Amino acid sequence: MIRAVTLVDLDDTLFQTIRKCPDEYAFEQLTPLGYLKDGSPLSYATPRQMAFLRWLSDTTHMVPVTARSLDALRRVKIPFAAAVCAHGGVILGDDSQPDVAWATRIAAEAERYRPVLDAHVAAIAAEAERQGVAINVRVLTEEGVPLYVLAKHADMDADALFAVVDAAVPDVGAGWTDHRNGNNVALMPPYLGKQHAVAHLLPALRARFPDLPVIGIGDSRTDAPFMALCDFAMLPTGSQLAGSIL
Repeated sequence: MIRAVTLVDLDDTLFQTIRKCPDEYAFEQLTPLGYLKDGSPLSYATPRQMAFLRWLSDTTHMVPVTARSLDALRRVKIPFAAAVCAHGGVILGDDSQPDVAWATRIAAEAERYRPVLDAHVAAIAAEAERQGVAINVRVLTEEGVPLYVLAKHADMDADALFAVVDAAVPDVGAGWTDHRNGNNVALMPPYLGKQHAVAHLLPALRARFPDLPVIGIGDSRTDAPFMALCDFAMLPTGSQLAGSIL
């Protein structure tokens, strides 16, 4: 029986890389849920996360809300139909196909920001070369639509990564989001964000389930805006977001 609507972040909420899994669990106790393109496992759920996922699947209308690309989302082995991915750049309907109206809106907005995204990539690459730091930086796209800048340190040195980005792009500008979590920096234009996609989805969800609570679940500070649109919020203890408010 469906008792709630849940909008659920994935990475570091329902599962994580093996490096982030708690030491209390042996490898054999972990369940692989996220996979690389070659089919090898990348992300694992603990027994408690698996129990939580089963509860969500059995008793709620669960909608993943993730920063993952559409391709990466489709390599996650959890039950879902509708979803938000690519930091809100893509919405999937109940048929698991992209929402055409949303895609058209995003494409129109993205085209305006293409030159700025390219300029940020060039600036970060140039600063990384100047500092002698190995940074992988590119514009993330979906179906050829430029969405945001993603930068990672080749050797997982987050401090060095942040120093390069700070020097290259000291001010992203009003309305932009500078999202940092581990060895990732995402620079997102004002139109992009999970909260915008969730705001687009919520009216239909509330019409479909008028008497059910909507619960937002996430781990990072950039999840907070979409969680704030819901009736209730849940977060993993020990997460980035929990560290900000607990």
